[in-house]
Amino acid sequence: MKKLFPALFLACLSITPASADFVDGIYAYSRGEYHQAYMTMRSIAETSDHGLAQYYLAMMYLRGEGVEQSYEDAAKWFRKSAEQRIKQAQYRLAELYMKGRGVPKDYEYAYAWYRVGAEHKHKKSISALTSAKENLSLEELEEAEKLSRKLINQYGPE
Repeated sequence: MKKLFPALFLACLSITPASADFVDGIYAYSRGEYHQAYMTMRSIAETSDHGLAQYYLAMMYLRGEGVEQSYEDAAKWFRKSAEQRIKQAQYRLAELYMKGRGVPKDYEYAYAWYRVGAEHKHKKSISALTSAKENLSLEELEEAEKLSRKLINQYGPE
């Protein structure tokens, strides 16, 4: 998370009100003011397609920071963020599918979301593909590859 903060901060210095609010939310999050960060990120995530706000909101649900921990809500917001091409969210969503937390355990979906993250050159997604693949039969791997291609077309690098 510490590596992500400077890059996110610099990326969000555009003039839009949502970006200004997002920077305020990041600042609160970095200071451990999780309730304030949650309120800010929730507002942005619910009113716009701000993928990074959705990601941070999902992380807060995942960890129980500023809100009661909920894998279901984490999965919901990771999915929204993953659909905005946020590679970290794609990885986290895949992890939830691997473990069956907040979503049904589904190795095909886990593999597919790891593949999408890997297409974005996300190192953790690339590493996780091997273990995800080991959980699949040949038939399941074939289906997971089909699903991967579909998701990559929709949410992979532009």
